[in-house]
Amino acid sequence: MKKNIFVALAAAVVLLFSSCSKDIDLAGTTWKSNTINKTVTMYGMSGTLAFDMTINFTDATNYTGTQTATVTISGQTFSDSDSDSGTYTFDGENGMFDGEQPFTYNKKDKTITVVLTIDDAEAQEILGSDPITLTFTQQK
Repeated sequence: MKKNIFVALAAAVVLLFSSCSKDIDLAGTTWKSNTINKTVTMYGMSGTLAFDMTINFTDATNYTGTQTATVTISGQTFSDSDSDSGTYTFDGENGMFDGEQPFTYNKKDKTITVVLTIDDAEAQEILGSDPITLTFTQQK
């Protein structure tokens, strides 16, 4: 009887520690980035730029992403939105979008961080920084 209790207790402890290895399941969650607000100069005119992204982890390996940019120059506002989809891997702390864009999950802050490298020279000039760090918080 004592042996059975010991084995059951040992099994419970092993399950407790092994189930904590992945504290978050991204499948079915939506994450929104911090909005980047900057004063920019485009074509010799000064204005403001707001840029943000939303990532929807549709299941354990697929995601959809939406990027929105809004520029206001001389009282005129222009907005553009683009969506894409792809695959991701995630081990509970580190992940990879489409096998090429790394991301990390910060367990303490409950945020996802993506560092984007800007390849386009004009976009680098407008944004004024390369790379850009986006911090995502869970929406649902």
